[in-house]
Order: sequence, then structure tokens, then C-alpha cells
Amino acid sequence: MATSDNSKSRFSERLDVDLIAKYAVLIATTLLIAFPLLWMVSTALKTSQALSAFPPEIIPSDPTLQPTITALTSGPWVQWFVNTFVVVTGTVILELAVATPAAYALARRDFLGERLIYVSITAFLMIPPQILILPVFIQFAQLHLTGTFVGLMVAYTLLFSAFVTFLLSGFFQTLPSDVEDAARIAGIPEWKIFLKIVLPLAKPAIGIAAIFVFVFAWNEFFWALVFLDDRVLYTISIGLTTFEGTQGQFAMNRLMAMSILTSLPVLILFALTQERFIQGITTGYDF
Repeated sequence: MATSDNSKSRFSERLDVDLIAKYAVLIATTLLIAFPLLWMVSTALKTSQALSAFPPEIIPSDPTLQPTITALTSGPWVQWFVNTFVVVTGTVILELAVATPAAYALARRDFLGERLIYVSITAFLMIPPQILILPVFIQFAQLHLTGTFVGLMVAYTLLFSAFVTFLLSGFFQTLPSDVEDAARIAGIPEWKIFLKIVLPLAKPAIGIAAIFVFVFAWNEFFWALVFLDDRVLYTISIGLTTFEGTQGQFAMNRLMAMSILTSLPVLILFALTQERFIQGITTGYDF
């Protein structure tokens, strides 16, 4: 009896140690992730003089919103936000319109070269996007698509198409084919099967793909910088570079203030969809 009690005691102690270790790791990870966000907010609330104080203050002793107000009046930020929403919305729609039928064809149809196309898409995912910018820009310049939102949206669609096609094709492969087969036997045209049967079933994956493309296009900087040479057409990621001084120095408090504001749409999107998004990745997205 005593031996049994000792075994239970040792098991309980080991369980407590494991639980404490897990919580310690979770707390440390949370602090590691949260600290940069805290530092951004802290910097955005500091005056220019407080930025150079040593030791630096994590919580400003004299917080102010003046850097945010100054940043908002330093450029046409409303226009840049609108530009970004236009580009991102157009990219999401165009990307899904192109990648969804392509992914369906790869997942559900047997045709000559199918394996080669699938391998090519997988290989494309390994290519750094910076390598593609020069040939794409030359081609788009010949088509007079540089310096336009349409050109940037098409470029983003090309850039993200391999990932979205790969993501959606994997989902289409998991769908049961019984309903499609029954519809074909009933004589329903193929395009109706795709629109009326397959797409409703694919809403979970399409929703996940839309979120990915939204975040990618919202945060993308390099391609937008190359394609948009008119200040009026800037997206917010390019607009953040306007805080750079003549000698390469940044107005850090204003930069952090606008960085927080420009991150809000993505944070709000994730806050509204995080539970369904995570569930969709693991078991299926349900709008």
C-alpha cells in the first residue's frame, strides 16, 4: 500500500514539473512575441527627445500622440490606404478566379503533362520572388502595365498563383467524388458541376486562400516599389519609407505610429477569423 502511495506521489510530482515547464515555455514565448509589439507602441508614444534617452524607457514617462498626428499629416495616407485596399481586393479576386479552376483541374482531371505541371508549380514555390522581378518588369513595361494598379495586381497574381494553386489542389483531392460522378451521370454540364457543386464544398479552402493572399498583398513591398513610380499610386508599405531622412535616418516614433496603424487591418482580420482559420487549416474552414 505504501509503495502504491509513493508511486502516485512521484507521478503527481512529475506531472506538476511537466505542467510548470510547459507554462514557463508558453509564457517565455508569449513575452518574446509581445515585446516587439510593446516596443512599437512605446516608441510611437515618445517624443523625439525621449527616443534618445538612455537607458531607454519601455513605458514612456510622458506619452504623447503628437508623433501619430504628425505622421498622418506628412503624406496622403488616406489615399495610400485606399490604393492598398484596391490592389489587395483586386489581387484576391483575380487570384482566386485563376487559381481555383487550375487547382480543380490538377486535382480532379487526368491529362497529358499533369505531373509535369504539378512538379513545376512545386518548384516555383522554391524560387525567390526577387529573381523574377526583372523579367516580369520588362514584359509588363512592353505591355504598358507598369505604373498601374492593374499591372501590380496581375504581377501579384503571378507571384502568388503557385502557392494558392498548390493549397487548393490539396483540398480538392480530399473531396469525395461521389456527388460529381452522380451529376455527370445525370447529364449536368461540367461547368455547372464546378460552380454549383464543387465551389460550395471548397468554401473552406477558398476562404483560407483569400486570407493568405490578403496578408501577402497587404504586406508586400518590393514589387510594389518597382512597379509604382508615382507617389499618388503608392501603397502603404511604400509610404512607410517616406519617414527616411536625407541621411538615411528614420523618424522612429512617426514610423512606429504608422506601422501600428497599417498593421491594424491585418490584425483585425486575424482576430475575427483566427479560430475558424486555425480550424480550417486542420479540419476544414467553415464560414
